[in-house]
Amino acid sequence: MIGPPERAVGEQIALLRSVGYAAFGRHERDLDVLDLIFDSILDAPGSADVRRLRFSGHGITLDVDIHESGRTGLTIELRVSPSGPLVVESRGGDAEGPNGARLVSFLLRWPGTAQRPVRTAWIML
Repeated sequence: MIGPPERAVGEQIALLRSVGYAAFGRHERDLDVLDLIFDSILDAPGSADVRRLRFSGHGITLDVDIHESGRTGLTIELRVSPSGPLVVESRGGDAEGPNGARLVSFLLRWPGTAQRPVRTAWIML
């Protein structure tokens, strides 16, 4: 059974996703958007050491592992499938959420190929 904290997180994710899609539609028509299909906060509660995210769509899968440490801050590991030479940029909003969390999206480009750039749905880190 989903309790109030999990429900609030789910509602926040749904709101951020809809805002992100609206922003992409207005500003970046040449990009495809990867959907968030797994977030360990919701889908595997209790795995506090590492937050795992999976984005997918348009033949691309992006796995993101977020390690949080008091002494080094955030460490983010990305794995893209299919693999190959690519450029990854992170974009963040100016707004700060609860506990200093930031709104972030990743942009992936494959230079010199016909592969369209993709951007992830917005997430709070």
